[in-house]
Amino acid sequence: MRQGISRTYLVGLALGLAVAGNLPAVATAHGTTGVAPAAGRAAGVSVAPPICLTPTTGPTGLGPPQEVLPGRGEVRVFAMQHHTVLSDATSYETIYQSLDRELRAQVDPYRAPDRPNIVVFNELNGLTYAVEGSRAKPARDNAASLTHIDHVLGQEGAAAIGAVAPAYAGPISYYATLPGFPIPTGQAQVVERLFTALTDTLVRAVVENSACLARAHHAYVVIGTPLPVLEGSACQGWYAGWPACPGWHASTRPQDTIALEDPDLAPAPSVYVADTPNVDNVELVFAPDGSLYDMQPKVNLTTTELTTLGWNQASPSTIHAIGLAGADAVRFPEVKMGIGISLDAFEVATSTVPCPPGRGGLTTANPYPQFMQCLDSKGVNLFLQPEWNSAATDCMSWTDYAEAGSTGGPTVCGAGWSWQPLSWMRSAWFSVQGRNPDGSFVFKNFRYAVNPFIVGHLFDVAGDGQTAIFSRFDPRAVSGWYAGDSSADLYKVAGPFTDRADSPEFAQFEGPQPGFLALASWVIPESSPAARYRTRTPALAPGDPGSLQSCEHGLAPDSGVTPAAAISRFGTDRCSENNYHSTSLVADLDLSSRSTSVAALGASLPLTSPGDPRWAALGGVLLLFLLGGGLILTERTLRAKHADP
Repeated sequence: MRQGISRTYLVGLALGLAVAGNLPAVATAHGTTGVAPAAGRAAGVSVAPPICLTPTTGPTGLGPPQEVLPGRGEVRVFAMQHHTVLSDATSYETIYQSLDRELRAQVDPYRAPDRPNIVVFNELNGLTYAVEGSRAKPARDNAASLTHIDHVLGQEGAAAIGAVAPAYAGPISYYATLPGFPIPTGQAQVVERLFTALTDTLVRAVVENSACLARAHHAYVVIGTPLPVLEGSACQGWYAGWPACPGWHASTRPQDTIALEDPDLAPAPSVYVADTPNVDNVELVFAPDGSLYDMQPKVNLTTTELTTLGWNQASPSTIHAIGLAGADAVRFPEVKMGIGISLDAFEVATSTVPCPPGRGGLTTANPYPQFMQCLDSKGVNLFLQPEWNSAATDCMSWTDYAEAGSTGGPTVCGAGWSWQPLSWMRSAWFSVQGRNPDGSFVFKNFRYAVNPFIVGHLFDVAGDGQTAIFSRFDPRAVSGWYAGDSSADLYKVAGPFTDRADSPEFAQFEGPQPGFLALASWVIPESSPAARYRTRTPALAPGDPGSLQSCEHGLAPDSGVTPAAAISRFGTDRCSENNYHSTSLVADLDLSSRSTSVAALGASLPLTSPGDPRWAALGGVLLLFLLGGGLILTERTLRAKHADP
């Protein structure tokens, strides 16, 4: 999450939590049935996952992946552009079945029989699952009203979370009685305590379900959620030696089960109890046997995560490489994954000491500027950037000027003038293609970057983007661009236009750039006649159906734009409310030493800056010639490649 849920005090949330925090813990005795606890384990130790829920059968209602790129390699990656739907979170079973359908449609038919399959979901999938069960039914049933309230007040997500909080009054109060869980003071600590109270719900919804999905689909599963996390020496038992490990445990103590159990599972023989009040934004990594064998918490938090949600900022000491599990680790030792969650991937500063001890100059907005350099120094060659690119209603998230970090112009939505798809090139793409002034790569080891986006609405919080897989030397890659980035001419003239000139710091990324292995089209594909990307002459008025920016506001929460209205306004039903593009990308990735010689050649190409536009005309052709392709890929080829699936 980069832009955050709200920029102002969350009134609805604060009121809901104030009520919840003053209620006594519920004390109703229960008996002995329920969902079996998930079992964590150290790498290489086989532990059976929990009893799994009913899998789905019949039609999935989902299409195939947008792109499937077979080839040689050590792993096959599935980048999932998952669509958030509140009805999927009705129960633990509906959560499992919604993800199971997604994997049956977009993973199972394409699973490689001869190499590990890695399914990469998004940042904070589990945030949606906080509305699971009867306790959150009022929030789900009144989603439209709560969304509208948030929209009117300009406090995204507040009313919805405030509607959930009173149902967790008992767990919130109970944690205040446990050692190490002081009574929260201040807004951020109060909000964080709600997420602590959600531990049992989120472990069942995310950890247990993901363990079952990994086992059922014979794949690695990477998925994100807010959960308590321990670090370093606090990791004991199975987790000894882990940089970060689960900050929860299964308990059968009657006092725990009475206070924390889900009423929908009562009587429950066990519950999941937080071991720490520190809640992190964390990615969990499951092996094909269903075991949770690694995790990476987020190091660089947004202001919203720190000061509104109160989440814990992980130490840079948690940054590490992740190998495969069990026999796969022996068979494919070359595979070294690394995870940078959202904002982590934008921290690309370099230093003579890439991984200094401690937090390395902590600040609210930019706690660890050398995150990517530190990760690269661990030998990571497969970079994963799970993403929930969220935004406020008046400052939408993808085809808009809503990107934090820009310095070139008056502030708009708390940021400078910058077209977000353009400035996004600073993250996953830059990890594999970014260059120093002498033409060498900024990061030595990254060969592939996988950037899956979550799309859709969580009440008034919108997620959007274009899922992509980037490469450094893969001959299948083409020169490409995100939505609206196709021409450098769009950034040369400032003036009284609806589509403003961007901050000049991003101009180096404009136009076709190398390394696009696979890219999900945006809601309006480049092939559509409705997609006159950021046309400047003549200037477009707000709401003009030729404006990509206008289409995005039709997608927005509480827009009220129906498919029929979208056809009338935009010439396509794709621009209707919450009608985001849900899909996936599949590719075999070569991480072996076979490309070592190519790496040496690539590092010597005489490009003078990261994203130098000469690469598309010179470096790309030279590299393809050296690889034996001898092909010149035109823009027409790319447009056909990224047309509607």
